[in-house]
Amino acid sequence: MNHELYLGDCLEILKEIPDSSVDIIYADPPYGLAKKNGLGWKYSKHITLQETWDIFKKDDLFKFNLDWISESLRTLKSGGSFWVSGSFHNIYQIGFILQQLSVKINNSIVWFKRNAQPNITCRMFTESTEHLIWGVKNDSRERWIFNYEEMKRMNNGKQMRNVWEIPLTPKKEKEFGEHPTQKPIALLERIILSSSKEGDTILDPFLGSGTTSVVAEALKRNSIGIEKNTEYYEIAKKRIDFLKAKIP
Repeated sequence: MNHELYLGDCLEILKEIPDSSVDIIYADPPYGLAKKNGLGWKYSKHITLQETWDIFKKDDLFKFNLDWISESLRTLKSGGSFWVSGSFHNIYQIGFILQQLSVKINNSIVWFKRNAQPNITCRMFTESTEHLIWGVKNDSRERWIFNYEEMKRMNNGKQMRNVWEIPLTPKKEKEFGEHPTQKPIALLERIILSSSKEGDTILDPFLGSGTTSVVAEALKRNSIGIEKNTEYYEIAKKRIDFLKAKIP
């Protein structure tokens, strides 16, 4: 399969992708919850949530989300699926923007992580879920792809529900390097199998360490991935090259 990887800002690179040229989009954008000095815990020296690419002022985050979503939708074919991951910090804002842009929202998915990390502040419930929105570009009312029977097969012969229990990304999927918000292969497999077919092209404007392209290769889909961080871009290239070498 063909996998195009771009190093740079998605707001610039997306402009180079032709209108209505991709079949499905998966995006895992910045959540906007990182802090300049990070988040610490008095019982540990470990500091989290300090990535500069995730730090936004409130108004800047809204404009950023509006810009990348608008430009991504331009590249999506009519009837194509638009998937986006988020936490409660950003998913409601993204959902609002999608509604304003006339995207038909089919489902809100709850991803339940049984092995989620504990809450280090001990001042609120432990967050053990993330959220996904599945929408479609329906400007001409074309029917979208939903591989119902495949989802039923994956769920032991029963209808797939909108609560997905999938563990956190295992260490074996980080052998070429780590990304702080790397999504598990199992999550992307379910997304891609549910709403695309072999030979389709999936666009990921925030490729990270390359999971979307890795799964696309394994499932005989093409991919376009954009990543602005050189370290993560190199990890993605290594993962894709390694997998392609294994597949005849």
